[in-house]
Amino acid sequence: MANSYTPALGVVRDAWRTIHPEGDREQPRQSAADAARAVTEYLLNKQFLLAYDVRAQQTVFIGAGVELVLGIEPHAFSMEDLYERLHPDDAPLVAHATALAAEFSQELGPACHDQVFSVDYRLRHRAGHYVRVLRQSFVLQLDAEGTPVVIGGVYTDITHHKRTHEVRFHGSHPGFAAWLTQRVQRTETDLSRREQQVLDLVLEGLSSAEIADRLCVSRHTVNTHRRNIHRKEPARDLSRLLQHLDV
Repeated sequence: MANSYTPALGVVRDAWRTIHPEGDREQPRQSAADAARAVTEYLLNKQFLLAYDVRAQQTVFIGAGVELVLGIEPHAFSMEDLYERLHPDDAPLVAHATALAAEFSQELGPACHDQVFSVDYRLRHRAGHYVRVLRQSFVLQLDAEGTPVVIGGVYTDITHHKRTHEVRFHGSHPGFAAWLTQRVQRTETDLSRREQQVLDLVLEGLSSAEIADRLCVSRHTVNTHRRNIHRKEPARDLSRLLQHLDV
């Protein structure tokens, strides 16, 4: 399910507080312009830009910030390595979020040039730990027929802003949520009555704990149902499960 959630604003606010702390009375307060410039520099150290040629299936640009975010030197970067760094619990959800964004963009045609798709998930740093990134994807270049040729992505480290393991997916187009709902409804499943109840509540945005309270069952039972739903869903329709298992 698409969620109208993006932690980008929170990241900017966190950066602002880091550079321009509240209650610091001993140091002269910076002007708003100076603080804004400092925040910009701070954010540049927390994100990187990736440009990918869809037809050639190769990276055409990778920002130097990838070394600060993931510990990878730009010259050593590859998309294969990036995929391998995905947290195994997040990988299928991110793959389907990406596929849904591509499908919706294809249906939009040239209008997709103005759209942004956001998804946040975990990537493994070179040092071995995981960082949570917000990936904001958009079309950088269209061909003469309006088909995306180069896709851009801004990856921002939001590890210190978001503590949960939920994967959130959002499309900026005002019709995206309705499109996704219709897309999901086209799928027929063999879910049990209880599994369908759990899925309906997941689609409403409830966590496993909230679903457990609503259905008067244990959180463990809810998570078992969610795993069964995940197993039963056809691979092309895991779009329903874009909220990470709350375990």
